[in-house]
Order: sequence, then structure tokens, then C-alpha cells
Amino acid sequence: MRLRPAVLAVSLIASPLALALPAQAATPDKDHSVTVGGFASVEAGGDWSEGTVTVKNDADAPYGGQHLVLYFGTQMLGVDQIVAEYADGTSGAWQPVKLVDQNLGATPAGHQGVATDLTGTGIDVPAHASRTFKLRFKLVQSTHEGPNSDVAIEPLLAPALGADGQAKDFTVRGVGRGVKTTGLTTTVTGLPKDLPADGKPQAFQVSIKTANGFDWHLTQASFFLWAGQKYGSMTGPAACDAQVDVQDPQDGSWHKVSMQAGGVEGQLVDLTKWATGPVDNRVLNARVTLGKNFRTDTDASLNFGQFGGADQTLFWTSQPIAATPVDGAPECLDQSTPAPTPTTTAPAIVPAAAVTAATAATAKTVTAAVARTNTGTSADGSSADGTAATELADTGSNGAGLSAGIAGALLVAGGAVVTLTRRRTRSSN
Repeated sequence: MRLRPAVLAVSLIASPLALALPAQAATPDKDHSVTVGGFASVEAGGDWSEGTVTVKNDADAPYGGQHLVLYFGTQMLGVDQIVAEYADGTSGAWQPVKLVDQNLGATPAGHQGVATDLTGTGIDVPAHASRTFKLRFKLVQSTHEGPNSDVAIEPLLAPALGADGQAKDFTVRGVGRGVKTTGLTTTVTGLPKDLPADGKPQAFQVSIKTANGFDWHLTQASFFLWAGQKYGSMTGPAACDAQVDVQDPQDGSWHKVSMQAGGVEGQLVDLTKWATGPVDNRVLNARVTLGKNFRTDTDASLNFGQFGGADQTLFWTSQPIAATPVDGAPECLDQSTPAPTPTTTAPAIVPAAAVTAATAATAKTVTAAVARTNTGTSADGSSADGTAATELADTGSNGAGLSAGIAGALLVAGGAVVTLTRRRTRSSN
């Protein structure tokens, strides 16, 4: 199968790995293609996600020496967050895969997606034949923010690799696959859909839970109050019409936060300061107040997390709302009105260095990659040199866990499609 240049161009633009992929060689190699199959989903801190990579040669002659290169993840994925193994054919033994940083020039280095030369050598494929490799990978604990969007796997064949272990050009770019990331669940509780627009605060909670005792190192998030297609604004409602506050668990004080779309620096919710509970069950107390003139359309919602546009992140939840006008409500909000007591008590604050017995027990089942040498990790969780991988600890945030890049994101809100530019701390240099 020969890949058409037009298809290659469109795919390259659409891919989150577009910056990482090398240019196509001027003269393509023999007529072959590469496809990735399987990989239904992958759970952070969980078991292997397994699939295949197939190389097909439709030409009349065999070929050899082509390196089977794979690019994993978005710019958020680092070499200490993923372990991969491959097997030659259906009966071959699993072998560790060496991963290298994609080196996109973003910060922090080593958390911009990863690449691998799957077998470590060039491969041979007979004429009119195909060769299939089994591939499996899993997401492991690190000190950086967990990948909260799909893990893309982009395959290509390259004639040679550079000193950094990456392809400088390619002869065929194959058909990639996005693997859905799971293990992070964010819910809003205590907030009814019908909210009186009476100028009085309505308390609710945001719960952020993770599977396998996994610490996502989520340091910041944002609220976005969307009034719907008819009334909504990407900059949020007017100050007199609505307000969202979060509670400081230390002294019970309330703090106004931004309601506009996107995680713009300086206007995010500080989860390290305002959320409580262990790393796998964080809770945030909040309140929303609607003024007399706040109106909603049928697609109105209160949103929370890290907005990812058309490529929605795993850390993003939307709660439908509908404002109900109230006679006699004040023209402008008065936040001096006391907030009602939340319906659920938030967990006690857990110091960053503390590890509960339950979390530590769960952690023993999680393969950590903090101390890996990136020469691969075996199925029993040990590294290639036989040493055990570091276990999960309740490390808290190191302040480095923000999404990378400067991206044009599409927000689909009801029937509206709006272009939005996000700026995050880990931007390209």
C-alpha cells in the first residue's frame, strides 16, 4: 500500500506529534506500509495495554535495513512515565524497549513525548509479505503530571537514526492510533441543575479521584461558567451576574476565581493550596452565585479541570446548569452573604510527605519509573539491570506539572465552535 503525499500532509498537521516527526525522504523506499492495531485503552498505574505493529511489503523484492520507529504520547508524556515492551511475532518473548526524549525544545526536557527504535536494529520483510510485532506499554508513576489525554502512537520506517536515537527522515509514515487514557475521574457533587438566580451562593464540591493510588500531580485547574450558545461568552459572565469562589481549607475563607474558558496563567485554581485529601482522592469546596440578570440557554454548564479544546483532556468535567429567575433578586451580586455548609465533608488535609498505610499498600502494585535508566522494564516491574523500580509515594506537587505547548484549541459548546489560545507554563522555547 502506497501512502499518498496529500494524506501524509493532512495527517501530519492533525497529529499532536507534528513537531516531532522528521521530514519524508525525497525518494521513498520500496512499496510498504505500517499500521498500529489494538490498544483499546490504558489505565495510569494499571496493567499493560497491548496491541500490534504490522509492516507490510507489497513490492516484488524483499527489503531490509529499515528502522521501525514509534512516537508515543503528547508533549506531556515523559520517558519516566511509560514502560514498553515488544515481541517478534505471536510467539516471541517480550523484550524491553529503549525510550528516548522527543526533544521538541519544550520544558521540562524529557516530558514532551517519547520515541523508540522498536527492535534496535533494521528489520527485513520478504516480498509480498508482512511482519507483525506485538507491542505493549503501561503508564507508571513519576514526579511529573500524569498524561491526561490520549496517548498517540505514530509509526514510521526510517533509513537511519541520529545520535539521539531519533529518525531524521522517514521513507514511510504509517497509520497511527490514539490510545484512550483512563484512571482519572472528576465529578461535581451537591450542585443541582436548576439554580436560582437570586444572588445567594450555592455550595458544591469537586472530587478528583484516581485509580491504583496514582498521583497525577495536578497542581492547577480552572472553572469555566458557560451560559449557553445564546447567552454565553468565552470570557465568562459579567461580574454582577455570576461568581465562582473556592474555599481555603486552612481558614475557611473564600476566594474568587476566573470563570473564562482556558487555563490562562495567573487565573487558575491552585489545587495544591485549596484541595484536600490524599493524592488519589482530592476534594475542592466551591460555590457559585448567580445574579438577577444571569440567563442560560439549554446547553449551559459549569466546567472544571484543564480545558483541552477539541482534544479534550481527561481532567475536564461539565455539569449542566439552568438559571431560574427570582423576583426581588438584587441587580448586582453581594458576596457578603454567607455560603451554605457543603453537603459533604471534605477529607482532612494530608501533608505532602505523608503516606497512609492504604496508599502505601496500593503503591506496591504500581510500577514506578522515577529511578529507571530507560533501558526498559520487565513485566515484574524491575529495570533492565534487574533492580526494582521505585515505589509510589505521596509526594505531592513539584510545581512542574503543567501542560506543554502553545496550541490553538477548539471549544465545542453546544452549537458553538470557538477558537481559543491557551498558554501554559511548559511552553516551547
